[in-house]
Amino acid sequence: MPKRRLPRGGGTQVALSPELAVAMIGLFSAFADGDVSSDAEAYALGEMVSCIDLYSEYTEEDFADLGAEIGNLINESGVEAVVSQAIETIKDEGVEEAAFIIALVVLVSDGEVPEDEQEFIDDLRQALRISVDRADEIVSELFSEVEEEEEVEEEYDESEEE
Repeated sequence: MPKRRLPRGGGTQVALSPELAVAMIGLFSAFADGDVSSDAEAYALGEMVSCIDLYSEYTEEDFADLGAEIGNLINESGVEAVVSQAIETIKDEGVEEAAFIIALVVLVSDGEVPEDEQEFIDDLRQALRISVDRADEIVSELFSEVEEEEEVEEEYDESEEE
């Protein structure tokens, strides 16, 4: 399957909630490399979305409804129009960094970030109007925490073996 590219302009006439818009970017990011079968990416998307304040009041039923609404919008308007509108909504609502972080986590969740995914994240960064410096800060903050957690886990595992 060919890799996904961010659409350029032309959104849907349907207004999107910020919750729907951020989830749509996360979902679209999961398919950035053209691989639609990554369990790791699907899991990461679900985990990240559930940890964001936008979704703090969401129940499992709300998440199911959100997924159904995304599917309906894509069927009615097409993926490019919905992603385009999602990007505009995200910028209007000021949740650019939340969407960018979700996309990053989803993309790295399978342990690989091939060139097409790197291009996708850079295109998303530009579309969301996040500076290169700020994007670098986000990546450093996000992944230095992951590295620290892994080190703690390794130390714990080693102490258990003794």
